[in-house]
Amino acid sequence: MSKLVEYHYIESNDALAAICQRWINVDYLSIDTEFIRRDTFYPIAGLLQLGAEGECALVDPLTITEWSPLIELLTAPNVIKLIHSCSEDLEVFQRLLGCLPKPLLDTQIGAAMAGWGFGLSYQNLVLHGLGLYVDKGETCSDWLQRPLTESQCEYAALDVLYLQRIAPKLCQALEQQGRFGWWQEECDRLINQAENPAPLADYYQRIKNEWKLRPRQRLSLQMLCEWREHEARRRDIPRGRILKDQICFDIAFRQPRDAGSLSRIKNIPPAAVRRDGETILALLEQSQADEQTGLPAVNTPLNGPQKGLFKDLRQFGEQRAEALGLPVELLVRKRDLEALVQEKILPAGLSGWRKPVMGDALLERMQQGAGSERGLLENNQP
Repeated sequence: MSKLVEYHYIESNDALAAICQRWINVDYLSIDTEFIRRDTFYPIAGLLQLGAEGECALVDPLTITEWSPLIELLTAPNVIKLIHSCSEDLEVFQRLLGCLPKPLLDTQIGAAMAGWGFGLSYQNLVLHGLGLYVDKGETCSDWLQRPLTESQCEYAALDVLYLQRIAPKLCQALEQQGRFGWWQEECDRLINQAENPAPLADYYQRIKNEWKLRPRQRLSLQMLCEWREHEARRRDIPRGRILKDQICFDIAFRQPRDAGSLSRIKNIPPAAVRRDGETILALLEQSQADEQTGLPAVNTPLNGPQKGLFKDLRQFGEQRAEALGLPVELLVRKRDLEALVQEKILPAGLSGWRKPVMGDALLERMQQGAGSERGLLENNQP
């Protein structure tokens, strides 16, 4: 039975070096990864896919030991890397190779900017761009088994083969719409965020209802979450395996003083109390006793008048997005709109290409007052 797609299976250092050298001057390199992430904090690479000039290469990370040729290719400034929905793949490259692919263009973002749809899956991207159906039956298969099945290999190869065919169409569409620069800027921002992640001390801000805590309780939550982040990475286990978010909140709220009261926190695993109880209690004691520790900021929810302004600006943003033929989720995120209402200045999320497209119009709308009888939509049509 003939293969559905031809590919090179790369399992030696010499073969990897040869194909990387052959592709070091191509215009576009399509990339993807297959990995397992069930019981670990970090993803475990099972396969790396590369594609250029109509060819596909499947790189076996379980047998390669010399990665410098691939690192050179992935960071070559003259080679644009194409990827679809890159967030977890970037973690794989960073963990395995210690580098990020750049310059990079994410086709999921490009498709949204071209008006093809927001958050398109790879399957729907290929259907829209090429009119072809991709079977995703191997998505959850075991990518650490060896040998990989022919079905797995063909599935993986198609992920980078079709990206090569879609890229020219997507680039042409965005060039015609004057949005190619937006695409580049947005993807550069993603790489910058991956290279400069938020401090672990800020993770407490992701906990639901953290604003309800008193200042010292919030400090406890901050210290507890930061410790959990360090431990999850050190032990290489999901953070929820150490303590779930709600348990962290409940500990910070109730401030247990001994192992007995800690063990009565709802849903806390007895094993967590035995293993980490002393550390947790010490963190709580420190957060209450150390007067030199700065109290963390609170993310207060919108008040009544602010909620009304938020609703007006959201509706205005939806109308403007519709006029541009773009998904509102791409143009303005909820947290950025909330920050605009609270701080009365454009947040970082509405800077760059979003500022002239959406940010300035929202700011002007807000300054003239929500519910203006004439509004500003007509004056801000693209």
